[in-house]
Amino acid sequence: MRSILREKSQDYFTILQHDSSEWLSFWRNYCFENKEFMSGYLRTLELDDIRIKRIFENTGRPSLDRIRQKNDEIKHLKQKAAKALNEASEELELSKEDFVIYLIGALGIKEVVTFESKERLIILIDIVSLCQNNKIEQLEEIVLFSAKEARKILNQKQEVS
Repeated sequence: MRSILREKSQDYFTILQHDSSEWLSFWRNYCFENKEFMSGYLRTLELDDIRIKRIFENTGRPSLDRIRQKNDEIKHLKQKAAKALNEASEELELSKEDFVIYLIGALGIKEVVTFESKERLIILIDIVSLCQNNKIEQLEEIVLFSAKEARKILNQKQEVS
């Protein structure tokens, strides 16, 4: 069974290797390289280049750098979240592999974004948003709650079919 929790947040923070004037270009490339989940993020939040550019214009490098540093410091929280999911695997019916949770770096718009892909339900947890809202220490609870919500959605969908 593949891990239901996938760590992808580090990829986003390479944005800091670029001048802020290049962040929109970086973002487009980041979304393309991670289209499996980022296409749903863009679609669900109805994002266009104008809105994204405005967000980047209001995002300071020092703030993003602090979030990156915090992200580097929370490996233990990510491990606890993975362990909590594993311990609840029977209740969450993880063997079905019909949903996946990605820990991502994104625009800080929303903490959790959920959408359906062709194969499964995808849950994105935005580390940037969690840090901005001082909820990063609650990562384990947010991951577990998101998984339970995903299971509820999928079971309700199954009952309707």
